[in-house]
Amino acid sequence: MRLTLTVPALLAAALVLGGCSDSGSSTEAQSGESPTSKTETGSHGPSFPQCGGISDETIADLTKVAGVVGTAQNSVGCQWLLRGGIMGPHFSFSWYRGSPIGRERKTEEVSRTSVEDINIDGHSGFIAVGTAPTMGDNLCEIGIQFQDDFIEWSVSFAQKPFPDPCDVAKELTRQSIANAK
Repeated sequence: MRLTLTVPALLAAALVLGGCSDSGSSTEAQSGESPTSKTETGSHGPSFPQCGGISDETIADLTKVAGVVGTAQNSVGCQWLLRGGIMGPHFSFSWYRGSPIGRERKTEEVSRTSVEDINIDGHSGFIAVGTAPTMGDNLCEIGIQFQDDFIEWSVSFAQKPFPDPCDVAKELTRQSIANAK
């Protein structure tokens, strides 16, 4: 139950912090290179539509959760909660531009039951599984790399019965990849 309360808060913080950057390192100041010029020379992947192109109806259909609604949406992420509340299952999409996927994977490796390599539609990344003592594997997160960017789907259920969270996360990831431009 504690995981249910903290993960939405962590997701909200990640969405806010994901758009933040430092004011520039001393190396940038010495070289005259600004953070903006550094970003422009990066190698970005495709553009993803809002929410990875996934509708509330698709989330409800794949998760088998009636009453799930989009509660947070911006250009880099979306979150869906049961009737909009923090108690219960949660599902989220995040798009990280110019952010290293390795850092996210390391976080998953210290906080999840297992983390493995995955390839979806020719794109490499990781799949992380979380296990709750009374429910078994109830959380799955998939991060997929696109040059200097990555996307991540998080699927977490709060009570049985529920479909396999990794089957849901894989399908959401496939659909988001197909929706990329």
